[in-house]
Amino acid sequence: MEKKCIKLIKTGGRCRGLMEPIMFLLLLADGLQTNVFIDMILFQTCRQIQVGNETDCNIIHTNSSSEEARELNKIVQRDASYVIMSKSLMTSILPSFLILFLGPWSDKYGRKPLLITGAFVPLCKYTILSILSTFDTNPWMTLIAFLPSALLGNSCLLATICYISDTTVPEKRSWRLACLQTSLRVGLLIGTFIGPLIFQELGYTFLFIIAASLSLLSLLYVLFMVPESIQNEPTEKWGNPFDFSLVKQLITTCTKKRDSLNRELLWSSLLVLSLIRIIVDGTLDINYLFAHAKLGWNIVQYSMFNSFSMVTLIIGTFCGIKVMTDYIGLVDITQILIGCLSGFAASLCLSFVTESWHMYLHIFLGILSGIILPTTRSLISKSAPSDDLGIELYLL
Repeated sequence: MEKKCIKLIKTGGRCRGLMEPIMFLLLLADGLQTNVFIDMILFQTCRQIQVGNETDCNIIHTNSSSEEARELNKIVQRDASYVIMSKSLMTSILPSFLILFLGPWSDKYGRKPLLITGAFVPLCKYTILSILSTFDTNPWMTLIAFLPSALLGNSCLLATICYISDTTVPEKRSWRLACLQTSLRVGLLIGTFIGPLIFQELGYTFLFIIAASLSLLSLLYVLFMVPESIQNEPTEKWGNPFDFSLVKQLITTCTKKRDSLNRELLWSSLLVLSLIRIIVDGTLDINYLFAHAKLGWNIVQYSMFNSFSMVTLIIGTFCGIKVMTDYIGLVDITQILIGCLSGFAASLCLSFVTESWHMYLHIFLGILSGIILPTTRSLISKSAPSDDLGIELYLL
């Protein structure tokens, strides 16, 4: 497959490996453990606080909507939030810096090394979590599992987007990126739905083992089924990724005036994506804590809600892009604006939640917010030169 791909690219043809299975497996693993991990932090924090009276912590799982559980949550969530915030900082600060180098590096040396790293990092994380969960450890010890993410980053999604951009024509790119996003959401949907059920039956350890196995499958898929899309011939096999000349090249690509680069569009898209990432990453780890404290939902109730939310968002993304592109003929910028307005209405509703039905109203108000990411990414890929698509690694 690799030789066939090289031959196709050298003759001006196209070659691609399907990227959706990789992201589906990784997001399935992530969906399995995300809410369960937060629940584990809550439970371990409670056991650290309630020394000598650990059995009281079982109420978090058995009767989370009771007044006693809510009072306990007021104490536990404060300390647990410090652990969760530290985890978020670890997996955000250094990886954000690495993107400056890895984006232009992948333009020169290929996407596959980043894909391999992106599948290897979660494998390490889930393996470490499966070991730590067998002991009654301090919740701060779980941060060890996120050291690989902090040191190596998590470049799989970003490399995947660049890979798709390498191997598709601009006219089909929005649809391919929408398919990619849907595979992510389907993986998250299934994982989020069955993760708490697996946890209830098998416990924390076996759930993390299953997540590690899915990550291993994705790594094997990358190694044996995905051909390299960049066929440059550098003087050395893999150059130094911390080459400041590559960063200089990236900045030049973003700022230099030329016909092939719409700088205003590029930087406007950067602003949109930055704000969306702040919203998504800033709320990802606290959504369960919010529902748990505000409405007394347990992990199963929240997972059911989250699964319904993902289904609605998938439908909204596919139908929204299809209708607005093929039937109404709206340009990408108009579609992004509609998606942003939908997301704004949903966020505003969420800030005033007092009843369970308010959470579902928030879902329907934000049904079109899913079109923002694939459409904006497509817009960026169209505004940047074809040989500088690694710029997306910096922008996303």
